[in-house]
Amino acid sequence: MASTSIREKPHITFGIIADVQYADCDDGTDFSKTRERFYRNSLNLLKNAINDWKRLDDPVAFVLQLGDLIDGKNNVGGDTNSKRALSTALHPLNSLHIPIYHVIGNHELYNLNRSFYLTSSLNSSLSLSIETATNHLYYTFLPYPKLRIVALDTYEVGLLGYKDSLEDENYKTAQMWMRERNKNEDINSVEGLSGLEKRWAAYNGGISEKQLQWLSQVLQKAQSKEENVIIMTHVALQCEDRDYTICLAWNYDDIMNIIHQFRCVIGVFAGHEHAGWDFVDDHGIQHITFQGVIETRPGGNAYATARLWDKTLTVTGVGRVPSFTIPLRYPI
Repeated sequence: MASTSIREKPHITFGIIADVQYADCDDGTDFSKTRERFYRNSLNLLKNAINDWKRLDDPVAFVLQLGDLIDGKNNVGGDTNSKRALSTALHPLNSLHIPIYHVIGNHELYNLNRSFYLTSSLNSSLSLSIETATNHLYYTFLPYPKLRIVALDTYEVGLLGYKDSLEDENYKTAQMWMRERNKNEDINSVEGLSGLEKRWAAYNGGISEKQLQWLSQVLQKAQSKEENVIIMTHVALQCEDRDYTICLAWNYDDIMNIIHQFRCVIGVFAGHEHAGWDFVDDHGIQHITFQGVIETRPGGNAYATARLWDKTLTVTGVGRVPSFTIPLRYPI
């Protein structure tokens, strides 16, 4: 009698994608004029990723969208053009008919003010039954027992998106921090800065004391319940390679000091730096900055599919994105 083998299936599967930066304009380059950007084709690559997710034997239950879904070039036509581009980029994601969890990137804020996003579908906290107020863009959810996602807003303290609220305390804090650390006339320039100080550019940001306290409370509760935690953020929270410190959260050290107090965190997933990088820190946390769709040539791709197993979380990269196996702190 022939034996029947049962293929092991993951507990839950989800997608990850970063920096689509769609715009209806011709190809261009980054600010350094050294890296190509494929604005229209980024939408094609997003659709390809979604079609691949639809064909999986283990369907994705949700997607983590790590920010910069649209590019700042859309702002040339004003708010109407920005909103049209956002609707265009969201349409294929919505065709999955599953939750899409967003974080806000700098390019979203080049287009529209924070006040817009607080009531838009990019404020994923609005779709969750959580205690986070709607005037926040950070949130947490538990998609599966023992797996928690914590989404940070790394532009809460920032210079972007506050044009209609210049008296906001977080904006004032950002101004003060920048005046003390970046003396350049163009505060997007890091000329004269070195090492970790290069993070003090206007296209980065940080989080408030209130969000830090919230993060500590969430992680404390997660650890008490033996939940494995993934942090999702647009701007990276730690960097081993000094070449990438230009894409690092302003108060990354405050954030990581809190994270390192709890052993429940297994990974930090970020976007922002399109070349991508990864490393495991000295507390065993896997940091991954995912390669950006916007700088992926036509015919390629840049996304990943994560699967939760009994003892690991596997991240299977496609195209430019490598693959990872992350040990769980608490087996399922």
